[in-house]
Amino acid sequence: MNQTSDADRDFLAAAMPAFISEAGEQTEAIETLLLELEDQPDNRELLDNLFRCAHTVKGSAGIFGLTKVVEFTHHVETLLDQCRDGVLSLTPEISTLLLQCNDQIKFLVDTASDDAADTAEQKELRADLVIQLQAYTSGGGQVTLPQTAHASQAAAAQTAADADVAPGITAWHISARFGPETFRNGMDPLSIAKYLKGLGEVQSVQCGTESVPALVNLNPETCYLSFDMHLLSKATREEVEGAFSFVAEDCELDVQAPESPEQKLVRAIEDMPSTPRLGDMLVSVGAVSQGKLTEVLSNQELSTPAASGQKAKIGNLLADKAGVAPAVVEAALNKQQKTKESSGEENRFIRVQADRLDAVINLLGELVIAGAGANLLARETRNVALIEANLHMNGLIEEIRNGTLGLRMVPVGETFSRFRRVVRDTAASLGKEVNFEIVGGEAELDKSMVEKIADPLMHLVRNSLDHGLEPPQERMGAGKTPAGKLTLSAKHETGAILIRIEDDGRGINRERVLQRAWNKGLIEQGVVPSDDVINMMIFEPGFSTAEQVTNLSGRGVGMDVVKRNIEALRGNIQLHSRPGKGLTVDIRLPLTLAIIDGFLVGVGKSKFVLPLGSVVEVIEAGGQHVRVDASGRHVVELRGNVLPVVRLRTLYSIESSLPDRTSVVVVNAPKGKYGIEVEVLMGQQQTVIKPLGRLFKTLRGISGSSILGSGEVALILDVLSLGDLVTADVHAAPASRSEVAP
Repeated sequence: MNQTSDADRDFLAAAMPAFISEAGEQTEAIETLLLELEDQPDNRELLDNLFRCAHTVKGSAGIFGLTKVVEFTHHVETLLDQCRDGVLSLTPEISTLLLQCNDQIKFLVDTASDDAADTAEQKELRADLVIQLQAYTSGGGQVTLPQTAHASQAAAAQTAADADVAPGITAWHISARFGPETFRNGMDPLSIAKYLKGLGEVQSVQCGTESVPALVNLNPETCYLSFDMHLLSKATREEVEGAFSFVAEDCELDVQAPESPEQKLVRAIEDMPSTPRLGDMLVSVGAVSQGKLTEVLSNQELSTPAASGQKAKIGNLLADKAGVAPAVVEAALNKQQKTKESSGEENRFIRVQADRLDAVINLLGELVIAGAGANLLARETRNVALIEANLHMNGLIEEIRNGTLGLRMVPVGETFSRFRRVVRDTAASLGKEVNFEIVGGEAELDKSMVEKIADPLMHLVRNSLDHGLEPPQERMGAGKTPAGKLTLSAKHETGAILIRIEDDGRGINRERVLQRAWNKGLIEQGVVPSDDVINMMIFEPGFSTAEQVTNLSGRGVGMDVVKRNIEALRGNIQLHSRPGKGLTVDIRLPLTLAIIDGFLVGVGKSKFVLPLGSVVEVIEAGGQHVRVDASGRHVVELRGNVLPVVRLRTLYSIESSLPDRTSVVVVNAPKGKYGIEVEVLMGQQQTVIKPLGRLFKTLRGISGSSILGSGEVALILDVLSLGDLVTADVHAAPASRSEVAP
């Protein structure tokens, strides 16, 4: 027995991380559903999904013996059940309470293996939440008591009572939960219990203590009483319920009569584990014997109408030949259908640890490099069959790469949905009205990047709410609607993803930012740079224009971390301010941090890789076609338009004599097209991205490196920062002239 117990304990301990992960997903779903229900409180499908999530957490926690999670979630489940039954409406106040309860469930799940984390403060908070939940559920409707030891004893007593009930006597099961105002309204639950005793024989009474708070919070005028009673009586349901008529508004009452044998069979089928075969279900609950089932099955062929040639349905045969009640057969058929549907859903997903997937992607990167090396050697041999075999192998590697990287791609909408709660709570604390909108949530991004971008987005959203959007009165004074608008959107563009945070608030106060920059010595006194430079000052460490420090912002920390974290992901952040009309924050990120399709070029002995998605075309441009404009930048004429060009040879001081004929790779950038002058075109190839060392972190225009099949190192060009460099105003930034001039 001890060995089995130890084995079970070891199994549960090993499965605990999976439970915590799944419960975390369920609590996130609960939060999302609650926020969606605030806009459509009568949506039954959302209510059902919400109840199902809470029930799943409670059931899973019960398997692991997490009593605190089970008991607390039960109260939430009771309230949600009443919302589903129409007894309660999901008001904003109830929604707020349920969000707080969901936070507590999340806390209990996260600290399941750490009893010390559940402090006295947390217990008091939980007790207070239970009281608030019961204050809503006490208005009426059915209630399901927690599966505590008392409830189990009461159920056992009911079973015993049902077995020996005399004719004409009904074994009533009465559950009564009195509201907190019962005493203040002049009612005494004890007198009701005494009255019930006069109606018949009381088999058992169990008092509930779940609602009783800590002694320090106990109010002697508040009623915390609930009880379970089993009563043998000739009284009707109306007479039993009549005992509670004076406390109808302050009592949550459930009066149940014994189940009929048919009802018990139906309930047993609904509660049993999934069993796909109809006959097995009916045999296991005792609706039909195995012998009778075998007899019905053997006679199924004889019951086939000769004209149709089709077998008679076993459900009809069991009802007609074996005496199984039609309701029981129908319950078994419904259970069978649900089992098929759930098994189909379960087979669609498999949970894989992230580190295992990372290991596969790392190996895939090495495979790409090895494949490029094999392809290079095959070309040197000039063996046609070997070259074709390598091309086929590289094609398969590319398919494997796309499929494997696709496993890590997740919709950004899952992360965006978390901000609904942030916007709701922050706006309420600031006394502001906000209409929050999510656009393009279906756009996909590497999961590792989604996790790393969540915190920067959180800070930017809070910053828009705190600094950007005005209070209702100020907005109306400016001719705006009382409720501000905040939009979080995402879309794909040229091998990257654009995440945009846009509000219709004040925008950036450039004068205040400029004055603060002068005071801090970031800009020389009297010098007025461009608007873009002024706006980006807010990302300087320790920079803040807030008049006072709040619990959200004002200390000058956070925005510099936002910029640093985004750049660490090879991303870029830009601000577009419209004073008095709003602010737009654009974040551009690569779709993945692992492998990309690249276009390999050469300058001298150096190799560079351009993301293929940003390449538009390649044109020939000998030295005579490239000229220097009045700003000192290189330009080339492209179909009647002037195209800025950056020379990598000059920019990175590469030793190379400029050949007679060069090429210009035309690329797309947020600020428009520009060209990159190169000497050798080496074609398309898969590129494994390797991070740069600390020494090269500040190198402009470079986002990473890659190892070629020959073993050489190629630098990956950052099209976005190169575009900013080549289109910069050289008069405002003289250093740029030396970078792009020959």
